[in-house]
Amino acid sequence: KMVGSAAKHTVTKFTFLLSFAGLLGAALILDFLWASSSSSSSAYLSIASNWARERSPIIVIPDVTNITEKKVDVKDKKDRVAERFLSLTYADLPAPELQWEEMPPAPVPRLDGSAVQIKNLLYVFAGYGTIDYVHSHVDVYNFTDNKWGERFEMPQEMAHSHLGIATDGRYIYVVSGQHGPQCRGPIARTFVLDT
Repeated sequence: KMVGSAAKHTVTKFTFLLSFAGLLGAALILDFLWASSSSSSSAYLSIASNWARERSPIIVIPDVTNITEKKVDVKDKKDRVAERFLSLTYADLPAPELQWEEMPPAPVPRLDGSAVQIKNLLYVFAGYGTIDYVHSHVDVYNFTDNKWGERFEMPQEMAHSHLGIATDGRYIYVVSGQHGPQCRGPIARTFVLDT
């Protein structure tokens, strides 16, 4: 009787495991077939694209890239400018027409430096002078006096370009960047300056 009970238990266990493996295999095959069928994915894409179209109207703007400077006789041609379609996401917002005003030139030319303004002072950090030379100082522009004034050195370990900079109105936070010239790897050093 003991042998029969053990054999019955083994058969039940085997049947359960075989059934579970079969169900799992069938589920995986069905999932693969559903994911690879074009009808299920295209139905989702169709719904998503219809929803997006309803949410963001399309505007038509002239394609000014095809307009030439020369005057062309349009008697026999269509009197129409080429058009392109653009979502309102990219449309210009109405804004006042502001006038640019030239300021005094910076003390040194810079590429990939960073800047932040606190009150009437603009702090301009580091940047490339040339591909082989990076600045390691901060120039300060005073908007009240309309001139460049103070200049101070940065910590030696601070990045020289591609700096992440933020301020809370008193402190300047400098995060990461690139240390040294010629496209070196990034660093993770972080500094704070109390202005």
